[in-house]
Amino acid sequence: MSLHDDLAYLKRIRIYILMSVWIFFLAAVMGYIAAAHDPEVAEVWMKELQMLKWILDQPPILIMVIIFLKNLLACALAVLLGLGLGLVPLLVASSNGIMLGIVSYDAIQKAGILYLLAGTLPHGIIELPTVLIGIAVGFRLGHLLILTILGKKEDLAGETRMALHLLLRFFAPLLFLAAAIETFITPIILSVVA
Repeated sequence: MSLHDDLAYLKRIRIYILMSVWIFFLAAVMGYIAAAHDPEVAEVWMKELQMLKWILDQPPILIMVIIFLKNLLACALAVLLGLGLGLVPLLVASSNGIMLGIVSYDAIQKAGILYLLAGTLPHGIIELPTVLIGIAVGFRLGHLLILTILGKKEDLAGETRMALHLLLRFFAPLLFLAAAIETFITPIILSVVA
């Protein structure tokens, strides 16, 4: 498949992309508001994140690999398990949105908005669109499965091949780049801002 075919596919699924962005955004706002109104909610989620602190004790290369594999797994689950009627992409979009909202609230309260932006934008500008497009592909697969179940003639096998193609050709390399930035560049930017 050519880059032209890939871009045409992304254009065809733009409604699913908008849907994934909208769900993620709403979940992030809900997470932020929940953290602002009930600090105990934020504390519970932040404790979950604290359990991942062991990652930071690893060598930088291993940190990068762990971040990459975690994000690739989330993206792959959202894409491929979209065939489960779109429920997994919905879960990935909403849980990641809520987490970002809560973490954003916590970071702003402790260190300010500049710190939050410095800690999320360098890698997030690549990671977030990649994952959201992966979620959109999962929504598309789930929708086509529903249509197939209802008796419509859809090319579910072709769509699944396209999903795998995007996952391997674009999502994996972009998530690897984002993990490298998060591991090696984001900490430098944070040290300047802090």
